[in-house]
Amino acid sequence: MTRIGVVGASGRTGSCAVRAVLQRSDCSLIAAIVSSGSPVLSHVVPETSVSYSSSLGDLAGCDAVIDFSTPEVSVLVAEGCAKMNIPLLVATTGHSSAQLETIRSYGARIPLGITSNTSVGAAALSKLASKAKLMLGEDFDIEVMEIHHRMKKDAPSGTARSVLEDVRGDSRVVFGREGQRQSEEIGVVSLRGGDVVGDHTVYFLGQGERIEITHRVATREVFGVGAVRFALKLIGKTPGVYGAKDLV
Repeated sequence: MTRIGVVGASGRTGSCAVRAVLQRSDCSLIAAIVSSGSPVLSHVVPETSVSYSSSLGDLAGCDAVIDFSTPEVSVLVAEGCAKMNIPLLVATTGHSSAQLETIRSYGARIPLGITSNTSVGAAALSKLASKAKLMLGEDFDIEVMEIHHRMKKDAPSGTARSVLEDVRGDSRVVFGREGQRQSEEIGVVSLRGGDVVGDHTVYFLGQGERIEITHRVATREVFGVGAVRFALKLIGKTPGVYGAKDLV
């Protein structure tokens, strides 16, 4: 039985990871970490004997940890997991460059997964977009659009940024374009509203034709299922930094 800990366990996506762990017969939840001000602190996680805790020390004994917290907390989680030699999947988004660099440094000590989107389909989107760019060449302009619910804190989304890194090459990225499109640019547009879980589309725009590659998420549960799948893949790997495409 693989022992899993979830940080951000009461959050919108972290709670999905908790449910995904409980639905598997080969995993058990042994730690559910929340903030010290959480209303569920010290309450028992439904269907378990585990209580919500605010102590990262409760992650000791985990075979793998899934992080759906905040950028600031995930840095502390990475440090703690490195000290305890526990594989970690960081699925939190919105990190600064400095925070991400610090987190990545712990990959020298543990298997460390970093992904902005834990759905398998999102990893496929990036791969397909990369292949499309190679096939279509320089005659097609590339643009990215993403849509999320009104409460999402970061824009563009982490997934959109990841896709951009796969297809941008030497092009300049333009966020929220104004004015005429220039050559050697890739634009990204973020839409926010309602309860959209997450839509991402990569456009390849040519003369007289275009290709659109779209990934849509209908339920947040897919993020929990994917996060557990990715975390399990980290167990037994050599120390290093792994992305979603490495773990599919």
